[in-house]
Amino acid sequence: MRASRTAALAALLLAAGTVLPSAATASAADGAQVGVDSTWFPVSNYRVLDTRVGNGAPSGKVGPDGVVKLDIKKILGLTSGATPTAVVMNVTAVGATDDSFVTAYPDGQAVPTVSNLNVSPKHLVTTNRVTVQVGADGMVDLYNHVGNVHLVADLQGFYTARGANGYPGSTFALAAPTRLLDTRTEVGGHPGKLTSGEDGVFAMDVSSVASGGGSLVVQATVTEPTEPAHLTMYPALQDPWKTSDVNFDAGQTVTNVSYAYAGRDGLALYTNSGATHVVIDYLGKFLNATGDAADHGLFVPAAPTRVLDTRKGIGAPQAQPGPGSTTRVKVTGLNGVPDNIAAVVINLTGTNADQDGHITAFKSGDPVPGTSNLNYAASQDTAAMTIVPVSADGYIDLYNPHGNVDLVADVQGYYTG
Repeated sequence: MRASRTAALAALLLAAGTVLPSAATASAADGAQVGVDSTWFPVSNYRVLDTRVGNGAPSGKVGPDGVVKLDIKKILGLTSGATPTAVVMNVTAVGATDDSFVTAYPDGQAVPTVSNLNVSPKHLVTTNRVTVQVGADGMVDLYNHVGNVHLVADLQGFYTARGANGYPGSTFALAAPTRLLDTRTEVGGHPGKLTSGEDGVFAMDVSSVASGGGSLVVQATVTEPTEPAHLTMYPALQDPWKTSDVNFDAGQTVTNVSYAYAGRDGLALYTNSGATHVVIDYLGKFLNATGDAADHGLFVPAAPTRVLDTRKGIGAPQAQPGPGSTTRVKVTGLNGVPDNIAAVVINLTGTNADQDGHITAFKSGDPVPGTSNLNYAASQDTAAMTIVPVSADGYIDLYNPHGNVDLVADVQGYYTG
């Protein structure tokens, strides 16, 4: 079920930068620890919150310890009457006055010791994809720690309990991380930067992973952009959608997981200004929840839980992972997350880096794939949501090829095997 594209609003030109809360222990909010098996329903990106104009909340910046409540059940108004179990949103902070963090969590629970979006006055705008469990009352809360900041949220899809919405929905078919495009090389058939405007649209061939197209999950990265701009992905041969998948400043490297819809002729890539290199890594796709697909790849939302913080010795030794290191992280067994899962949805953050670098997340014990899940710059804290396959004993690996960096990982949910 995909809502009309007319619900989409013009994309912001965004930048990313982060600072992090520090927790003494891995923790989750009080209340339900994990939800129920759920299926996915995409919608066209549409704005459900913008405190700059009083959309979804009173006009004005959110202050220290401020909480904005989003009535997701009312916003969606499902004819089935179902309460969503989780939502996926792009959450954006604009004009932060202090280093702070924003946390998304189920309404009715205490603020958990995790972060989804980390902001700094050094950057006008910061954004990240968020998957968050919905409270029993149908609401989601956004918490700002210190300072004042505008908050914007664009809804991209939702989950409901299997069968509760009157339609089967979709389940997630996990794939081995695979690089589909790298414009810095010949991989994907577009050597050289993607240029702006409709004349620069590139239709990427996705037939190797989705013959005939479909709803893909990819990790999209831009690097070496010449101007502030955004990258949009949409079915090839359509007009560019008025949405954004990755938002960036000149010279910035930014990664964001994207739920992209490819057509029979491929996946179109469009940037609105300047020129930039683009890297696309395939993580999996959504399938109609019928037949065998109905029993695998169901999403289970979890109470936000910190499973790794190398600054505090949570989930790994209290030391920065160095160049060439692999950090093994247990992502199951905490707050109701079982061991026998296929993949985990996490918010992965790099902080205190002494040089530019990237992190590759993958199933523990597997060879390191030629992909990346998080890209960061020296002395700039950076976060990215991602989906990572999990080993049979409940671990993922985080490979760091460059320099020294602290790593933080917060679990947001998981997919069943």
